[in-house]
Amino acid sequence: MKVLLIDDEKHVREGVKLLANWDVIGVTEILEAENGAIAQEIIKKEQPTIIFTDLMMPELDGRGLLKWLHTENIKSKVIVVTGYDDYHYMREAIQFGASDYLLKPIDPDILNETLLKVVSDWNEQEKERIEALNDFRMLQEVLPVYRDKELTNAILGKEFNRSFLVPLGYEEGKTLHVSLLKLRNLETFRDIWPEDLCYFALLNIVNEVLQKHNEGIAFQNLQGSKEICLLYWGDEVTDNVQHIAKILSTVVPFPFHFAISRKLQVESIPFGYEEVVNVLQHMNILEKRDLPVYSYTDVKEYNPINLVEIVNLFEQMVEKQDIYIYDEVIQLFSKRITQQKYLPFAQLLSLHQEFFIFFNHWINKLSLQTIEEVNIELFWNARGHFEVGEYVATQRERVQSIIQEKNKTNQELNSIEAIANYIHQNYAEEISLQEFSEKFYLSREYISRKFKQIYGVNISDYIVSIRIEKAKELLKFPNLKIYEIAGKIGYQDDKYFRKVFKKIVGMTPNEFRNLN
Repeated sequence: MKVLLIDDEKHVREGVKLLANWDVIGVTEILEAENGAIAQEIIKKEQPTIIFTDLMMPELDGRGLLKWLHTENIKSKVIVVTGYDDYHYMREAIQFGASDYLLKPIDPDILNETLLKVVSDWNEQEKERIEALNDFRMLQEVLPVYRDKELTNAILGKEFNRSFLVPLGYEEGKTLHVSLLKLRNLETFRDIWPEDLCYFALLNIVNEVLQKHNEGIAFQNLQGSKEICLLYWGDEVTDNVQHIAKILSTVVPFPFHFAISRKLQVESIPFGYEEVVNVLQHMNILEKRDLPVYSYTDVKEYNPINLVEIVNLFEQMVEKQDIYIYDEVIQLFSKRITQQKYLPFAQLLSLHQEFFIFFNHWINKLSLQTIEEVNIELFWNARGHFEVGEYVATQRERVQSIIQEKNKTNQELNSIEAIANYIHQNYAEEISLQEFSEKFYLSREYISRKFKQIYGVNISDYIVSIRIEKAKELLKFPNLKIYEIAGKIGYQDDKYFRKVFKKIVGMTPNEFRNLN
């Protein structure tokens, strides 16, 4: 396994190399680059599994590199390392596929936890890729998959065997429509209808209807997610697709949606596919149709809602710990879509993405284990209508849990701050973790871990730093002896005090006094 470290500051790269437990995750080679432009060539040649990248770099910065990785469909796991605790940077990083976001200075424990998670995700995805590849090779020998492969190439604009369509009734030069059957909420019905069975049954039903009069062919889009596509060259495309939709609604328990393109030449099949995808992205989920069949004429112009403004209000809501701001935001959102009488699914997907980023931001900020993610597909009901109210209520519950965790964190922070204040008042006394545990009703382990997380040092080191700062002040008084100063700050052995002072300050107490 190869790792690539990208940062224009060499000491940052060296720090990551030293702090990570590379042997544990099986890293065999660590590569380095000073910026994104240099990194591009290394990535093409070496294909690293994990990429660490800074955001701010010369020539090509981290954001530009993330966009390039996304465009090139490079599967490497990316961990962003930056000194900017900025929500918008994090949002952009996640949108372009970053696996995680670490702040400088890097905490070794968080770094290694992140590495373990990223490697685990990579191994799981690699296993799925291998299994999918093996399954595909096995099925490639049978005709249905040859059909699916050729026609998937057609909708993606790749070369395909046109003569394959002739025995099915297509005449060269004839116009056709592209139609898309999108399967929804399969997860709920997985025990009843396994996904493989869904495709097998649906393709048989749809092709039986289409081939009755040699009017078209249905196939699984091997590059899509839960998609069956149709090429239809018969007459009355809308009537026939609605007929198919009626049949399917009596057979399958899960929801689905159909989209139909305009009439086009065979060379324009990729355009037709893009069009039907766009149709379903912009279907009006406020509309409750009896038959879930849509066409390009259903796509309307609309003014997108400023979701950044909404997310900023969500941030204020958590900071103020006021869940009712959520209700006000949703009312504002509802008012705007009611005025337009049009809520395209794409707008809801954008809001869902903002929710995802918002929750991940606070999960990381509050160091939470996890908050259960929401699968947007689960809110399509059996008739193919989206339950907006249930979706909003579910997200409200998750927001409430964030607010509760924030309140808990504030209480914990107050306790740790009280401990720090106690140290400032009693630094000359013998203070122990056990004493803090009894006084503040917190476990020693929790106090130790949380104190270091907030102040960046262990409690014992913090006490020493307070004592040394006080010693520096006392050394300004020439009449005070060194042993007297040592006693005043909690050291009964002035020799030990001298040793500690020199280690921290870099010179003896007398040398420090002479300089001042």
